[in-house]
Amino acid sequence: MTILKHANQSLKLTHVDAAAAAALLSAISDLAIVVDRDDVIVDLTHNLDRRLAESIAHWRNRPIAEVVRRTSRPVLREMLGAARNGRVASHYSVQHSLDAGATLPIQYAAARMSDEDRVVLVGRDLRPMTELQSQLLAHQQSLDANATSLRKAEAHYRLLFDTASDAIVTIDAATGRIREANPRAAGLLGQPGEDLEGSRLSSFFRRAERRRMTALLAQVLASGRPVSATADSMGGECLALSAELFRAGDLRLVMVRLSPARETADEADLALVSLVRGAVEAVLLTDETGRILWANDSFLALSGIASAALAVGRPVHDFFGWSPLQKEVLLQNIRGHGRIEHFAATIRMGHGLGRGVDLSAVFIADGTPPGYGFVMRALSAESSATAEESGIERAAEGMIDMIGRVPLKDLVRETTDVIEKMCIETALQLSGNNRTVAARVLGLSRQALYAKLNRFGIVAPDGAPDIEAASPNGEAREGGA
Repeated sequence: MTILKHANQSLKLTHVDAAAAAALLSAISDLAIVVDRDDVIVDLTHNLDRRLAESIAHWRNRPIAEVVRRTSRPVLREMLGAARNGRVASHYSVQHSLDAGATLPIQYAAARMSDEDRVVLVGRDLRPMTELQSQLLAHQQSLDANATSLRKAEAHYRLLFDTASDAIVTIDAATGRIREANPRAAGLLGQPGEDLEGSRLSSFFRRAERRRMTALLAQVLASGRPVSATADSMGGECLALSAELFRAGDLRLVMVRLSPARETADEADLALVSLVRGAVEAVLLTDETGRILWANDSFLALSGIASAALAVGRPVHDFFGWSPLQKEVLLQNIRGHGRIEHFAATIRMGHGLGRGVDLSAVFIADGTPPGYGFVMRALSAESSATAEESGIERAAEGMIDMIGRVPLKDLVRETTDVIEKMCIETALQLSGNNRTVAARVLGLSRQALYAKLNRFGIVAPDGAPDIEAASPNGEAREGGA
């Protein structure tokens, strides 16, 4: 009969012999060790990784203290003493020493064998728990870092929102009630900012205007396009409103910009603004430095931008791949001639894609502030090549006009880039977009050609595959650089 004692109770296995008890302990434990009265390991069994088997096999006939890290030896002595004295000996965590400085953490329960002065240690591997704790700690640290980043972004947004010169009100599309209003908007509506939140925007306008305000928001939600209108506030001031729909995560919001309406504005002015906003042609307005002040819906669709706010304030050459010098040459020509017509350009649409456009521009000298107006229409694939050639010629003429204003080395570099890009595009057209053949025609290696393609942002025409080389059977295979 085998008796295992634990605290003040004992489990009597009257029908189980020692071999069966040993098999049971071996099956339920990750590591089981038997030590004699001198604390020497006389037997052990484990269900650990195979890579640990060789190291653990060498523990037999060695004092158990030699295979335990120095910091865990007091815990080991306490556990063995408690087991020999019949006290509780469970939940003792011990760090074993392995080869190459590795560590094996084990949580033990110990019991003294009744028929001889030996102690059985039954252990559970703590590595999975330690790894899980490490993952939880890393996840918590990531959550804390994200929360800190969100707090900083919210503080930045709040600063910009509160100090913006525009009067802005955001409305929850689901409830139709104001979520936020900056101090500028509160001043125009004649109410403190905290009184605006949760209210309906129409309640701050005269009763005769409220139905128009409700219809304005409904039109924005139905069409998804910006809508403009004017209305008289409760204070008697005529305000111009511009509303557009946008998303913030799972929320659908309507952003309404408010401004005092010009006394001289008439229906013709409003009709002109509506015409330009809804025009088929893409329209951009910039300041004298080429920074975008306003963009209509067609430009947003052409460039793949979700909101006009993502374009306002950016340099115009960001959307066309021009260098700062090329942009300055273009602006000088517009300013010098008053306007340009049918200038070929390629607008960037994201993901490396480009779309050819026919661009016209005019200098607005009497604007407030003065600036430039750009009007562009997307070109078909057939007309893009012809327009590109005229655009290159116009760019070259612009370079000539800049002689004496720009250093010669900058002019030479820009002119060389224009010619080099034109030659590469022509070679690709002649070779059917086969880059290997194009490189051979230009006298370049394929690696050099790929570098220049990336530099100039040249991509395959719509619907045309990138042909890298010919397969052994003579058929062209598709691929990219």
